[in-house]
This record gives sequence, C-alpha cells and structure tokens, in this order.
Amino acid sequence: MKNIDIRFDATTMETLQELIGKKLVKYKCDPFFSPSAFGIVGLYTEQGIFALTNDIRVMDHFGSDEDVAVLELNASTEREIHSWIDNITMVETPVGTSVKEIRVINENQRLYRGGEQIYDVWLTRGIIFVMNDRLEIAFEKQVWFSEMISVSKGYHLYQQFSPVNEFSENWEYPFTGECERQVITLS
Repeated sequence: MKNIDIRFDATTMETLQELIGKKLVKYKCDPFFSPSAFGIVGLYTEQGIFALTNDIRVMDHFGSDEDVAVLELNASTEREIHSWIDNITMVETPVGTSVKEIRVINENQRLYRGGEQIYDVWLTRGIIFVMNDRLEIAFEKQVWFSEMISVSKGYHLYQQFSPVNEFSENWEYPFTGECERQVITLS
C-alpha cells in the first residue's frame, strides 16, 4: 500500500496555533478569479504576514505522476505577496478582528482495488478562521490539479466545502474510493 501525506506539518500547525487571539488585519488575493484566488492568498496578522499557497508539484496521484496542488502556509513578506498572473494587482479585504479559533480541514482518501487498499492519502483541504464576532473566513483548495483557492466569508462555511463523495464516485471497477474528513480545531 502506498502512503502519501501532504497535510500541514507540525510547524505550520504551531504557527496557526500562535494566531489564536491575534488580529487578522486583512487578506489579499487577485481579483481576477473572485471569489477564488489563483495560487496565493496573503494573510496579514498582528503576528506577521503569511502566504497561503496552493502550488503544483509533480507527484504520484493514484498510480500515475500528475500535477498535484499542495496547500501550504509560510511566513512571508509584503514583497512576496503578489499575483501569480502578470499585471494583476491584488485586492485587500479588511478584517480587523481577532481570531477566536482556526479549523484545519484534512481529508483521508483511500483507494481500493478488488477490496484491497492500495493508497492511503492524507491532505489538507482548507482552513477556516473563526473570528471573535463569529464571522468565518474560509480558504479551500479546489480540485487536485488546480492552484485555485476558494475564498468565502460567512457562517457555517464547513458545510459549503466540496462534498467528499466527489472522490468516491470517480472510480470504476475494480477500483473503489472512500474519503473522510477530519476537522482539527485550534483555540
């Protein structure tokens, strides 16, 4: 069985934990794909600036080498927060509220051939910032081969994430797929 793990690492989880109670000043993304961002969202906090990226890597995707987008969060600088598309100016969305909790949404995708598990894949699907005023701001990676990050504001945003059955329904005999989500709440 092949194991693949592209979830946020321990350092990223520690960074997110440190953002609890800190103000999310604003976020920046390119306006071209609104309400989505192409590849990068700049998160501006009291703790510093962070780049949430969904960058393509060539890796094993259930038996063949494919372009797979991997969601990452890294400390950044103002200069590094720019559109991945030439001549596009990013748009700032002010927030100005403290972070009450952060929900990290992970998926476990399992592929079976003839009843035998052949892949066990873990990935981070997205994050939801829950603000002190209960407003939520969510960032979700879209399909596995796309750099797009869906951006949404509102309430109960977890329910708006893409359904897990999309993974399960994409297989034909002798293959079957299962997908489950795990929500890790940092508060």
